[in-house]
Amino acid sequence: MRKEFLGEAIISPKKEVIAGSYGSWEIVYKVGKYGIDDGGTIVLVTRAACDRQIPQTRNPSASGYVTVVTDGKAKLNVYYDGNYYIRPWKAALVIRVVDGFLKENDRVVVTYGDTTQGSPGLSAQTFAEKEHTFRILVDPFGTGKFCEIEDSPTVSIVGGPADQLQVITPSRVSAGNPFSILVRALDRWGNPSSSYTETIEFQDPSDEVDNLPGKYTFKCKDGAVKRFSKIKVLKKGIYYITIKDSLAKSAISNPLICYSKEPDLKIYWGDLHGQTRITLGTGTVEEYFRFARDISGLDFCGWQGNDFQVTKEGWEEVKRQVKLFNEPGKFITFLGYEWSGLTPAGGDHNIYFSKDDEQIYRSSHALIEDISDIETDRYPLSELWETFQGRKDVMAIPHVGGRYANFDFYDPRFIPLIEIYSQQGSFEWFAEEAIRRNLKVGFVAASDDHTGRPGLTFPTRKVSSGRTPFGVKGGYAAVYANELTRKSLWDAFWERHCYATTGEKIVLSFKADEHNIMGDEYLAERGPELSLEVLGTDSLLEVEIKRGFETIYRYPAPAQLKQQGDKLIKIEWSGVRVKTRSKETCWNGGLTIKRGKILSFQEFALDQPEHGVTRISNRHLKWKSTTLGGPAGVVLGLDASEDTSITFYSRPKTFSFVLKEINNGPRIIEAGGVNQKIKISLLPPRKESRTLNVEHTDENMKEGLNLYWVKVLQYNGAMAWSSPIFINYREKNRLL
Repeated sequence: MRKEFLGEAIISPKKEVIAGSYGSWEIVYKVGKYGIDDGGTIVLVTRAACDRQIPQTRNPSASGYVTVVTDGKAKLNVYYDGNYYIRPWKAALVIRVVDGFLKENDRVVVTYGDTTQGSPGLSAQTFAEKEHTFRILVDPFGTGKFCEIEDSPTVSIVGGPADQLQVITPSRVSAGNPFSILVRALDRWGNPSSSYTETIEFQDPSDEVDNLPGKYTFKCKDGAVKRFSKIKVLKKGIYYITIKDSLAKSAISNPLICYSKEPDLKIYWGDLHGQTRITLGTGTVEEYFRFARDISGLDFCGWQGNDFQVTKEGWEEVKRQVKLFNEPGKFITFLGYEWSGLTPAGGDHNIYFSKDDEQIYRSSHALIEDISDIETDRYPLSELWETFQGRKDVMAIPHVGGRYANFDFYDPRFIPLIEIYSQQGSFEWFAEEAIRRNLKVGFVAASDDHTGRPGLTFPTRKVSSGRTPFGVKGGYAAVYANELTRKSLWDAFWERHCYATTGEKIVLSFKADEHNIMGDEYLAERGPELSLEVLGTDSLLEVEIKRGFETIYRYPAPAQLKQQGDKLIKIEWSGVRVKTRSKETCWNGGLTIKRGKILSFQEFALDQPEHGVTRISNRHLKWKSTTLGGPAGVVLGLDASEDTSITFYSRPKTFSFVLKEINNGPRIIEAGGVNQKIKISLLPPRKESRTLNVEHTDENMKEGLNLYWVKVLQYNGAMAWSSPIFINYREKNRLL
């Protein structure tokens, strides 16, 4: 079909669009030489990652109202279908020509967010995008075959007013050696603010941080992100750098640990998993790596597009950008892709190479028209392992997305780590399955970013009654390595010297018998002496040391009930409905209490803007909340006794309990699904402490393999998980 015969379109206004803002856009489509027959169709399709408001045609005074008119001699049947076209352009505004036809130069005018009858407009997507496309496809003959017009209209989406400041530092430095820090101003959706020109002031209460600039006024060219170099710490210790700006916004950095001499192992931060518009995401590969390096301030990054969409040309572009951005000592990139076979054949596995110029072995060519290299496909996953046999420069990380990885295909020759958290959700069930199978794997997190923001991926907005595709922040992989080089990081991956966080630079150090760190495996004849250090980015809510599935140490220690008076109760809900694509659990509900009063409450880990807890009375709370695996919840301050009764109600589970039931530790209520559960804990009075140091000896090791790992939860909902330490225990008399 000749594209020049399909017509053309323009959009107005063409000015920059503030992310998440309401607006009105008129797209004028002029019919091409083919015309459009009775039964022909025009569709305006949206990328899967886009969270622009769904258009509606029924209520002219409500948001999202869309009108479509024509000066041609035909009627237009207009409707929205979220699953109309081909991935990644599935969502479509469908305009079907009926009772007539459209001829060349007839006009079809689409007004997104028509405000003429009281609508506030249509809400734009919440993430910035340099070239946001209103893609227009036409089926002029009514055959069901669509072709895109030559130049679909585009607009630029930019960040809005600053909502928060962030200051990012390294995690480990040595006294007197220079390093850099990053300051950024983000809008409410996590984008760098396009209009930020305020003055910031640095504060160092310790007087031990040298070369801080004092004050700095942001310029438009900074793009709300500024790196400050040649900073030094003069004395060993733990530091938090704070800033405030002329709008009274403030921020405190992640923990900065200074050693008297260069530490043998540093902590490097990365995001190994994301996509661009080559596949399911947005933006170019160059923009992707530039954002990771310059905006997120990551140390390393990987690109992992779905293989069945990666063309030969796309793969060459990925290889080129991986080479260009790799700079030892500053920023490390890894070449890779996502092997995206169906779960029965292996499921999603991110494939990484230690070198730059490698052949891609896809699971299929499902969305690739050029099949000239189809002989390179490998399906099922076991065929890929056969192809890689004997290679030490290939690594795979199973993960959970729309498809989840199938551990029946686990191969220790290629899999040192698994991904247990991303913007797709939190997947402790995945880690627990690995533990149940005694798989010797470490834990990392990533973003699985689709929005062009690796290392700084915020939740996208829920725009329909279907699943929330990206309902939480993206995560980080933290790696203990000697230096910032590809080889050093690669070796650390294979040694499992890694841990996972939910996108915050929580410092987590976990050792056994002094010299064995997370990921290590060794033989022991007695219970290990475990050493744990946590430096949080917010007050610590709960920290657990686990042996397999059993918690052997818990912070804070369980509180004891008093007969009457103030109590602090944590109620959290977590889990997913299923392991597959539409996994989100809805927990909308509330609680009521008898024989007590609610003095205060604090939400935690409610990730979506529309989520929240509302006080109905001093005995009744209601909430809107969903989970994608990880916990959400509320901390209650109660005036209560041990006989106070609380009724919890929600769609997955309704039950009642009295406070004396949690006097000896948390109570867990199973709620079906996959790890769906409610956990109730009695807390001691809140401590504003970000630091925890623990020495704990486990005298109850089991014969055989023991896996020790750590789980951290902060008051702001951020989490971290260490990789396990693998200890093979044999009784002493059996070793002699």
